[in-house]
Amino acid sequence: MKKWVKRLLAAVLVLFFLLWTAVTVGSVQLTTRPRTRMIEDISTLAERPVEAVTIITEDDVTLSAWYVPAESDRAVVLLAGIDANRTSSIGRGIFFLERGFAVLLPDLRASGKSGGKRVTIGWQERLDLKACCRFLSERGYRHVGADGVSLGAATITYGLPKQQDLAFIILESSYDTLTSAVANRLAVFYTPHFIAYPFYAGFALLTGANPFAMRPVDFMKYAVMPTLILAGDAEIEIPVHETQSLYDRCPAALKKLHFFHGAGHWNFLSRYTDEFTSVVDLFLAEVFPAETDAG
Repeated sequence: MKKWVKRLLAAVLVLFFLLWTAVTVGSVQLTTRPRTRMIEDISTLAERPVEAVTIITEDDVTLSAWYVPAESDRAVVLLAGIDANRTSSIGRGIFFLERGFAVLLPDLRASGKSGGKRVTIGWQERLDLKACCRFLSERGYRHVGADGVSLGAATITYGLPKQQDLAFIILESSYDTLTSAVANRLAVFYTPHFIAYPFYAGFALLTGANPFAMRPVDFMKYAVMPTLILAGDAEIEIPVHETQSLYDRCPAALKKLHFFHGAGHWNFLSRYTDEFTSVVDLFLAEVFPAETDAG
């Protein structure tokens, strides 16, 4: 009887570790897999001509993007979240165009029509942001800002040490640390965090990124430019206190924090149009106090 129990326990343990391994491998692949797709180019945005452009990053990834020029010296890079691409930034593109900004809507690496082998949840994507800012600077824009959603927001924070010349940043629904982001998602299914440790090893192996260094909250000390942080106060993925920690670590003289009441991990512009417009307009008015609409 004792031998039978031991064999059963051994079989259960083997089955558990096999299942754990399979789930880990599947999770890593699912998280980092390319989200490439064919996107039909548009000819106009807010009645402005759109240029389909390619941008090469310093690690030789070819990015595909839409660029809409403006006569002002202001421009903004719009960065989408995971599972999204430039098409999800169209609304924000129109928003900024109507306020006199040139806009650049890139597909981040391994997304949309861009090259790249893996999605790295913002880490290597920081090189995409750097290349996009260079593209706009070479076209004469003196004030280049960045607005990122989720993964796009984390991308901005990781780029801050070498992007100190950004005119402003808008961080929408950014996680504070990658481990928190994973733990919060696991908690929804009542799953202990230790289950994720093999995932971190696999993520590091496939992406070349150290998941334990992926901590936007630690990069906020470089956010010396005007900073606006947006989040929903009902986001399961990002509790309020984690967003608050990003704000608290920000040393910018001009910094603002706004929570959308009852909002989850959503597109705030589309679901809270008037509120989003009011908050961002007030922020931009402080960033450019002597500027009028150049559009």
